[in-house]
Amino acid sequence: MEKLLTDIIQNEVSFAWLYQFFLMAFVSMIPFAPIPVLAAFIASNHAFFTGFTINMLGTTFGSFLLFLFSKSVLRSVSLNYVTKKKHLSKYLALIEKNGFLAVLLGRIIPVVPSAGINLLAGISNVRVGTFIGATVLGKLPIILGYSLAGHQIAAGNWGTVLMIALYVLILFLIGVKLKRKWSS
Repeated sequence: MEKLLTDIIQNEVSFAWLYQFFLMAFVSMIPFAPIPVLAAFIASNHAFFTGFTINMLGTTFGSFLLFLFSKSVLRSVSLNYVTKKKHLSKYLALIEKNGFLAVLLGRIIPVVPSAGINLLAGISNVRVGTFIGATVLGKLPIILGYSLAGHQIAAGNWGTVLMIALYVLILFLIGVKLKRKWSS
């Protein structure tokens, strides 16, 4: 099983790109999953645009599936839980007020796990089109960064990898600062 998974990720089997797409979709539904590592690894085994496309479409599709599952199955159960947690209820209120902006910022600043954004947006009143638009726009810079890093690692361009890591670190630090301000 381990060899098959390695062969799929390393693009060694027929239709590996399709398996990689579904792997990214699945992993994007798991909180705190190693999406950056997997996205970089997938991108390192393809031409840049191909790797980026697999990563972007896979993570967006997985986010959409979890959003729909949350909206249709988990909504009533989750609302009771979220309203008891102060920080979650604040984010839910923000999503209710401006769903597009809340989802977009949650995607651009990678502090809140993607799966959490999907679940909270699903139990809110965010429309499907709004969610998809904000998700695509918000995931674009971070998935681009992960894919570019993987591609540059494969090419041995460590200076570029360092700049990309710095970019992701700055986004993370901005997110931590905003999260602290928002939580207080």
